[in-house]
Amino acid sequence: MESRALALRPRCATVHAPSLECLPNELLLLVLSHLDVDDLLSTSRTSHLLRRLSLLPILHALRLRRARLLLPPLLSSPSRPSRADLIARQVFLTPTSLISRRLARNLVSIRLARRLAARPDPHALALRAVLPRECIPGLASPVCVAPALVASRRAVERARIHNHLKRWVEAHWQHRVDEHAKSVARADETLGTGRVWRLTRYWERVAKGEPRILG
Repeated sequence: MESRALALRPRCATVHAPSLECLPNELLLLVLSHLDVDDLLSTSRTSHLLRRLSLLPILHALRLRRARLLLPPLLSSPSRPSRADLIARQVFLTPTSLISRRLARNLVSIRLARRLAARPDPHALALRAVLPRECIPGLASPVCVAPALVASRRAVERARIHNHLKRWVEAHWQHRVDEHAKSVARADETLGTGRVWRLTRYWERVAKGEPRILG
């Protein structure tokens, strides 16, 4: 497998366009052995050659050998915190810390359950104006509305009432205007005298197709 992976490599097209894949496989393996796991994964996705090289057992042997050389100095470094410091920072969890954490979670659950049991019901909260009445079914409307949608629902209701009142005022005002125009026309027709008025009425009837009766 190693020989096949080392043999399958592209040839450089020109001398003026060098590529990383044109380097010797030994040099590429040396470069890959210095990469972290995340960087090695990202590099292996760039080309087929680098993917085949990243899967070679010899590369992982080189990485393990390099890790054996680097880990002892890092573990014995004075800047590395001690186990007691890691336990105090809750980085290193001991069985005792796990039990205490589980006990703290249980205590919090019990405290929350007691407070939720002593909390008043939603109907009482709505009567105290803590919750909107629209959130309680049957109190303000037969349909229950989520608290986040109450403001939007009220805005829609206000807009609907505003449009309804606007149409009613327009219709009522137009009716009043028409009634006033008819009353003025009846008054002019009853009290109107003179040749000009009679001629006006005559030509209005002619335009409407009524009998041409002057007077």
